[in-house]
Amino acid sequence: MLFEIKSVKHEHDLISFTWNDVGGFYNVYKDGEHLYEGSVPEFQDGDFKHGKLYHYMIERVENNQVVDVIAMQTSAFAEEKNVENPLQLLVMTTIVAKTQIALSWERIKDVEEYEIYRNGEFMAKVDENRFIDRDIDLEQSYVYTIRSRRPLEKSEEPLTSVRSAISNLFGMLNPATSTSESAVESFTTIKSIGKLSEMLKPINDREQEIAKVDLWKFRYTTFLAEEWVRNPNLLSPYHFFKGDGRGFDPNGDGFRTRVDIELAYDEKGQPMTFTKEVGPTVAYDHLKRFKDKARASADGITMKRTDHQKEESGFLLEHSVGNPLVTAPKIDYEVNAVFRRHGTFDMSGYFDPSPHHEIYMMKGRGEKWQPIIQVESRGLAFMSEAIAYHYWRCSNFE
Repeated sequence: MLFEIKSVKHEHDLISFTWNDVGGFYNVYKDGEHLYEGSVPEFQDGDFKHGKLYHYMIERVENNQVVDVIAMQTSAFAEEKNVENPLQLLVMTTIVAKTQIALSWERIKDVEEYEIYRNGEFMAKVDENRFIDRDIDLEQSYVYTIRSRRPLEKSEEPLTSVRSAISNLFGMLNPATSTSESAVESFTTIKSIGKLSEMLKPINDREQEIAKVDLWKFRYTTFLAEEWVRNPNLLSPYHFFKGDGRGFDPNGDGFRTRVDIELAYDEKGQPMTFTKEVGPTVAYDHLKRFKDKARASADGITMKRTDHQKEESGFLLEHSVGNPLVTAPKIDYEVNAVFRRHGTFDMSGYFDPSPHHEIYMMKGRGEKWQPIIQVESRGLAFMSEAIAYHYWRCSNFE
């Protein structure tokens, strides 16, 4: 019998789990706090905040020595969801043992199947809300991505039926896309898992090695990859717009908008700094001759700091920026994020499928950005409010 989690149960006011009884006695820790010692292979927890991720460690002890460890990260079930950001409060459970990595997640209503990727490579397509990977290397770290889609008409967001009808009409009228593309919501959930051998060390060894993160950096950029972008409005005197002419690059020069947020836990008052910038919009006629240039206001980009408890802060970032030269749909997105000083983060949000979106994060005072989300544009027409959003969530377990 393998030392693995046997079951995990989530109720409104309770998280409970059991594991295979392979002998010895057991210690259970929650976020480093010792909560249980005994020989019965089960644990219940009713002390939690809904939607927050918690780390549990289960140690198996023989002859006063820790001989095996299971690491689990999960959150409490939240009866009330965030309709505008549906992935934010869904339960996500990650289990790491010497013999497996197991992922399970709360079902997304009306989603029938999920695609699983590991480190960018396709692994499986499943119709259940769980996945177990036994082909693992304890000296490696892994990033799992779960992708799914849902018809817009099934969305729980208010006025969905109206948006769905308009979206279907958009698909029929726009030759560059299809009815199915414009009327389908996309969901992406990303779980970054640290080096397994480090995660499965006894809690006392881990506590000595875990270094606090004194500085978190977050960068969100929208940009147009093309050199020239044709205006989808054929009646406009502006037939082309100058694009940014680049690919994904955290330090790319050209962009439509860029937001930078820094959280310094090691400075007095633990300040959070917020900077925002809007790139110029340059328009041309049908012969690509210069017509006009303007810069949209950055007033539609706002950030509100959220403090949850000691050394656990985040923000709500809202973004709505339009074209200053023509009446057109705005670039809309939203991000909810929490960055903890002990090194874990949890981010979620949504955005229009246009233009290109790239999100990066940096832990500590280094210079290397870690990509979180990189999504290519489907075309300027996809900024319409009638089009289905792309919803995403990314968190880590280390």
